[in-house]
Amino acid sequence: MEETDSHPALSPSISPISPLQVDSVTDMAMILGGPRPVLLLPLILLAACLILASGQPWIEPNFIFQRKHLDYEKTKAPTANAYCNTMMIFRGLYGKAVNTFIHEPILKITSICKEGGTPKIGGLYKSKVEFSITQCVFKPDTLSISYIGVVKKRKIIIGCWNL
Repeated sequence: MEETDSHPALSPSISPISPLQVDSVTDMAMILGGPRPVLLLPLILLAACLILASGQPWIEPNFIFQRKHLDYEKTKAPTANAYCNTMMIFRGLYGKAVNTFIHEPILKITSICKEGGTPKIGGLYKSKVEFSITQCVFKPDTLSISYIGVVKKRKIIIGCWNL
C-alpha cells in the first residue's frame, strides 16, 4: 500500500519559507494565513479620533510641531544665518522655502488657543503678545549661505482645533 504525504508538495520554484504553497492535487496556489495589516487601520483611526477628541490645541501632532517650529531655549549660533543653516539641516527641513522657529515655552504657545489668542477664520488664533522667533528663508541662488535668518519679535498665528 502506498503511503501518502499529509502535507502538500511545494513547487520547486517556491521557497519553503514562502507563505505561498501549491496543492499537489489541484495544482492551485494557496496563501497561508498571516498578519492582516488592513485590520489595524480601524484601530489607528480610533486612536487618532480619541487624540483629537481630547481637546488638546495642536497645529500638528505635538512632536511634529515641536520638531519643525519649537527651539526653546534657543540653540546658540554665531549669526542668524548660521543658526538657520544648522537648524534646518538638524531638524530635517533643509530645502523648505520658509520656516519659523519659536523661542518660547510650549505652554506659552498653546495658551494662544485659549486666553492668549484672538480667534481667526478656520480654527486659527493670533497671539495677543509678541513671541521671540527666527524666520529662515531658503536662498538657493547663493553659493555660501543656504538660508537667510531674521530674528524678530512678532505676534504669531497657530491652528487650534477641538477645544
